[in-house]
Amino acid sequence: MPANHRPDFEAFRRESPEQRRSDTSFYDSYLLPSINQEDLIRPNTLLLFLESRCQNYPDTFANADFNSTHFAIVAGAIVPSYLSEYTMLLLGQTTPSTYGRLISWDDDEDAFDMMSRGVGIQPGEGLLTLEIQQRKLQFIRACVEIILQDLPVTDLSSPLDPEHGKQSIVSIVHEDSEWPSLTKETLEAPYRKPDQFDFGRLQSFVQAKRAEAEDHIWFLREDPAYFKDTVYDWSEHRQEKILTINGKAHPVLRQNVFWDRVLGNVVVNAYTDLLGWDRISQDVADLVILRKKYSDQLSPTSTMPKEFEEALCHFSYLLEQSIKGPLGNFQAGMPASPPLRAHYVREPHPDPVIMRVNKDYLIWLLEQFTHKDQVFLCGLENLVDELERILRSDVRSRERVSGWTARLISELSLMAELKRQVGLLSPGSTMTVALSLEDQKEEFSKRMSFMKRTFSVFQKDMALSSVGTPLRRFNYPAEKPQNKNTTRLLQEAERSLDNFWAKVDKHFVKHSGETLHQMISEVFQERVIKRTPDWVEPEGTTISHDSITKEITAELTSVSLGGLSENTVDSWKPPAVTIKPKTRGIAATATSYSTTDLEETTVDDNTPKFTVSKRGFKVFSTLFHVKVNESLPAWGATMVRILVSDGVCRVLDPEIGRFSLGL
Repeated sequence: MPANHRPDFEAFRRESPEQRRSDTSFYDSYLLPSINQEDLIRPNTLLLFLESRCQNYPDTFANADFNSTHFAIVAGAIVPSYLSEYTMLLLGQTTPSTYGRLISWDDDEDAFDMMSRGVGIQPGEGLLTLEIQQRKLQFIRACVEIILQDLPVTDLSSPLDPEHGKQSIVSIVHEDSEWPSLTKETLEAPYRKPDQFDFGRLQSFVQAKRAEAEDHIWFLREDPAYFKDTVYDWSEHRQEKILTINGKAHPVLRQNVFWDRVLGNVVVNAYTDLLGWDRISQDVADLVILRKKYSDQLSPTSTMPKEFEEALCHFSYLLEQSIKGPLGNFQAGMPASPPLRAHYVREPHPDPVIMRVNKDYLIWLLEQFTHKDQVFLCGLENLVDELERILRSDVRSRERVSGWTARLISELSLMAELKRQVGLLSPGSTMTVALSLEDQKEEFSKRMSFMKRTFSVFQKDMALSSVGTPLRRFNYPAEKPQNKNTTRLLQEAERSLDNFWAKVDKHFVKHSGETLHQMISEVFQERVIKRTPDWVEPEGTTISHDSITKEITAELTSVSLGGLSENTVDSWKPPAVTIKPKTRGIAATATSYSTTDLEETTVDDNTPKFTVSKRGFKVFSTLFHVKVNESLPAWGATMVRILVSDGVCRVLDPEIGRFSLGL
């Protein structure tokens, strides 16, 4: 059994194309990438695998099992056989006599149509699917025989009862899952029952991403420090930052045109991200409604309702187009990221960037995202899966990925999961015949018309460097104690930021007759931008700076540089405690409390009592802290784990701390 996650990627690196296509030495790694030690030794993974395969018919996993060999087929390590004029039936077949049945096109006039609609499958692909399932069931039987070594496992001829043992592992595994995040669920997907487009779960991720994009815009408009950091990140991920072969810097770095490009990228990407995720969010919401509407008509062996089929087709095309934006930014910015910049040099022709040192595996993997053909051939979901595995397991690799690059990887990860879910639909190939490519393009243009109109104004030169540079004008000392001087600095930075966005709005008014927010008012909610009020001197006696200086000087002169001497230690006495007499009201008698007194305090029997779990008690004890209890956990990671495990909230993305209510 391979040791690492995604053994097919490791096998791909260890063999030449000729070795791989002639007779690969890693056939099992390509055929069964999910059977590996790294994944199966994780908590609950093997239990999930046993439960899903033992409690569901094989046709449930037919699409997922065949899709798992996409990378192997593209790499040439596995070549499915081909049998013409026959269709194999897998979906909807729940008996040994019908599962994998072949139908001749001559004997059944619907046989070819069943294969084109995805109900049937090409016999060579079906045979590969049967081989995968046979090997997995053999592995499961071997595990069961080891676990139940005291019981004979001989009779396997009895039919499967899908209602038997429903209450087994799922609830236990779900309770113990510490981080129900997108990354975790993607890792467990090969071992669970495939959910054919889990709309509710994906909708929460998409909505969170849309909300993040909208918050990003308002942070850019409200917070000068956030705006400065964002602009600096984009400036550090420009290919102009890469040195030439001769070790010289790009001449444009000393010109305003460089900052015009950077500032333009910051503004354009912020708003196009919002518009794109808003469109995806609307389409997912429409699919949720349509699925409920046609829930009784959706079956693996029947034709999809036309309305639902066309909606899926449009959504699939939208995903393909939406992925191009993050991939373009990744291709341009990844080589210039500060941790990886030393591996690249610029050369004018034929390519703007070439390698200067030997590639390691991380750089090779990152570069696969920069080639459209490789993304298509390898599969975006496969590349993201392997990259996330490298970043999780290798601290050095994780340190070489900048925050700017990590955000793009997070965005691509969600889009890859959306693509994977669409690929799990049965019948999956119906989307290729539901609508022509021309119809998809036409509908896409209609839905994205407002985005194209906005982008056309963005393409005109905005010349933002005059109000966006130098970046020190956005210095925002919010962390310093507020006084008259810091208030002035805060207000100056805020005015500079307001002037920047005022110029953006003037640019839109000039070329479209309305401001940027007026143009996208259908998808954008206005907010009130907070600004620092004028400084007001606090009431009371003003202490002069001279008196403070004299007091500090007197204290410092009394300190011995060599520390306290024996005389000073002996003569030192603790300062007397001054008690301010109470002048108004009746003074209360001082009472001393001890831990023993608190423990012996009785509670009225009429006070309602609630029985909660141990973790629930810790939550309430932390929220309503009692000082005498010194064993309570600190607020932080422990608190988050407790809230997640009790179902109060669920983690959408632990890398950037995105949560949603789990109620």
